[in-house]
Amino acid sequence: MAPNHPLGKDLLSAADLSAPDLIDVMARSRRMLQADGQGGTTSNSRKIVANLFFQRSTRTKLGFEVAALRLGHRSIDAYDPDRNRVGSSNGDNFPDHIRTIAQLADLLVIRHSEEGKCQEVARLAPVPVINGGNGSDEHPTQALIDLFCMLEMKGSIDNLSLAISCDSRARYAYSLLLLLKHMPPRRLTFCVDPEVHFSEKTQSALDVLADLGTQISIVHDLEECLDHDVLNIQTQDLTSKVKSTLDGGDLPSYAEKDPFVITADKILKAKSDIIILNPLPRQGELDSSCDSLPNARYFEQVKLSTYVRMAVLERMLSGIPWTGAAALARA
Repeated sequence: MAPNHPLGKDLLSAADLSAPDLIDVMARSRRMLQADGQGGTTSNSRKIVANLFFQRSTRTKLGFEVAALRLGHRSIDAYDPDRNRVGSSNGDNFPDHIRTIAQLADLLVIRHSEEGKCQEVARLAPVPVINGGNGSDEHPTQALIDLFCMLEMKGSIDNLSLAISCDSRARYAYSLLLLLKHMPPRRLTFCVDPEVHFSEKTQSALDVLADLGTQISIVHDLEECLDHDVLNIQTQDLTSKVKSTLDGGDLPSYAEKDPFVITADKILKAKSDIIILNPLPRQGELDSSCDSLPNARYFEQVKLSTYVRMAVLERMLSGIPWTGAAALARA
């Protein structure tokens, strides 16, 4: 089914961004960060940002609410499982719910357990749509946040050594790989469980980076990554844990395998100055002993995320299209 809107209206995948788009978002994010220190980040034209979170969320949902407020806009909850009747015998079906909300808001942010739902919403809605995480597929704004944090904390990406420790199918990591082709690091090491294989799309993204000159390595123990500049870490078993929450349940408690757990002892033993990023929540891979170390930058990462979301909202609410999708369509 063809979209009912101009190409580039939505941010559904990191592939929607071209290199100029990415540079623009980073510049806008930095401007928001600098302006915040001077007390001036609000907008004169008030818009409505509707959040449709069919899965639980803390940072992404609150982050977009705060970003909208800081820009002078309003944010509304457009889906509340305790109050909405979507899909019930006496309520709207999903398409009608989306069409209704799209008439009341200027932009939609959606998180859903089904990978194709964000694309469906984008087809139904004439207003811009942001993918706030769709199943195990992608999380493009988290990838933008991670990239902005690396730029702010370490400077240029091209001389950076980056380690990513996570489930090889993690949505945020795949989105980050798609963005890194526009700013390829000098070195990229993936720390993964040897029993889990890369998906075809992730392997393809790694191949693109290798062709651009990035030195790609695969390891199975975090201690082999402690000579890097940045460690972006999440649980090795994220995909199955996320699937366990699709019906609104909580993540089960479990212990991460030791080779994939970062602790203060490991960092101090290696005398490492690696900075640690984590999209949170942590599930056992990031020991709380790290919190007091200067390497720990994950809560600062939360603060910086606001400016990235502000930059994305500012751009999309101004009607500026993403040009990466257009380039893909021409290819």
